[in-house]
Amino acid sequence: MKYLNRIFTSIVVILLLGLFTISCEKLEEEPFSFESASNTFQNIENFENLVNGATRILQSIDYYGLTSGSKAIESNPTIDTYSFTPADFEGYWSDSYRAINNLNSIIENITLAQNGTEAQRDKILGKSYFLRAFTYFNLVRFYGDVPLILSGSSSLDNVGVSDPRMASVDVYAQIIADFQLAESLLGTANLPGEPTVWAAKAYLSKVYLTMAGAPLKLTENYEKAASKAKEIIDSEAFQLGAYVDNFVASNQDSSSSILFQFIYSTDAGSAYSNPLFGRTSVRNGITNPGSRAYRRYMDEFPDGPRKETTFYMNTDPVIDNFLNETDGNGNYSNQAYRNANKIGEPDERKYFLKDALDTGFIKKYTYGAQGAEGDQSDQNLVMFRYAEVLLIYAEAQNLADNGANNLSYELLNSVRTRGRDEAAAIPPMSLSTSEFDKIVIEERYWEFGYEMKRWFDVLRKEIPLTFDIYTGGEYEEFTSAFPDRYLFPIPQREIELNPNLTQNIGY
Repeated sequence: MKYLNRIFTSIVVILLLGLFTISCEKLEEEPFSFESASNTFQNIENFENLVNGATRILQSIDYYGLTSGSKAIESNPTIDTYSFTPADFEGYWSDSYRAINNLNSIIENITLAQNGTEAQRDKILGKSYFLRAFTYFNLVRFYGDVPLILSGSSSLDNVGVSDPRMASVDVYAQIIADFQLAESLLGTANLPGEPTVWAAKAYLSKVYLTMAGAPLKLTENYEKAASKAKEIIDSEAFQLGAYVDNFVASNQDSSSSILFQFIYSTDAGSAYSNPLFGRTSVRNGITNPGSRAYRRYMDEFPDGPRKETTFYMNTDPVIDNFLNETDGNGNYSNQAYRNANKIGEPDERKYFLKDALDTGFIKKYTYGAQGAEGDQSDQNLVMFRYAEVLLIYAEAQNLADNGANNLSYELLNSVRTRGRDEAAAIPPMSLSTSEFDKIVIEERYWEFGYEMKRWFDVLRKEIPLTFDIYTGGEYEEFTSAFPDRYLFPIPQREIELNPNLTQNIGY
């Protein structure tokens, strides 16, 4: 059972192997803002409303429409070929600073609350530091140098209109400080949707790992990343469990493999339901090539329970049931056949199904109860899993010590063997430093498919991209070396509003 107050307090992180783009309506209610709070901040409820408002912004799938489609999505030619412009993605920038404004207001003023316990204040403050660090972490990875705003404003019109861009290394310093404060204030109980001390440690490990790679290449942070991940491992508070259990809605709230997730519910209406079901299901996947899996990715994906969880396979009864729907007159009724003028023709139907399955359909976000509006579900959006902690340690330890130790091999093998049918264990101490690193990054590629992480791996490891782009009903191969334009453009509207903003190189 997912309660409304848990929905309000859920948070996240991101990025992608996401090979699909997401677009959906804004949440139906406007988040609570600084302007509607009590001017005196005397009530703890005002601060709860402020952090709920920030969470609502970050919970919106529209907020992640950018990150889930970031350049490695391999289904959107505009992004895949780096042809986007400063007019694109304006909502992501503005929504981020809207959330930050709420969080700044809490951090600055929570000591003014005249009611509430110290534990209540610490929880709200810890969550606010966590979310602010999370939001800046995404901004700095997408845009590089960004304005570092640490004070709240009573008017959103005044947010970021004169602040200059801060050097990314200084933004990272603030991110680390905020996550460390969150770490000191948050509890250990792993409640659904609540950031915990473990989530803060996990994100710190990821921040250090990111800083060690491109573009900063501050390699001394590999040791810090490994150390922070090891704290979580040594706690024995988490375990891998079955791969599919990370995504089955009825298992997510009590999962011991999820460190952080967004909470969704069909009980609270479409504004709190997960719309990814409607963006990635067979029903929409057949009619919308943009939701189709990257052909080569599916073909190369190692067989096993991980692949079966990630994709609809041609043996899945869901596909056959869908394609057997009729209109009552013996004609197939689904939109795919109406669009293809293949109503009621079994031979054509088989051909169409084969063509679709050669491409593949994303299954990972279809493990929840379907909502009343049809394309919504109560499946949570998992942002940080224990498997990522294990792979962060393995990668960072190997690069920090110029060679993987026995624990790194053990952790890597635990992820590999869980996800594959084949005997996937790698003999300890059998690989060079570079070989082991390549295997870890490859394992992340399979383990986190469609979980919005791949593009950040592409950036920090400077990975060349070779992929197929689906355009006009055909696939065209596209190959790109690591792009000079690895940062997104600053939105044009923001540059026009703020004379102190400069555009990234290449735009």
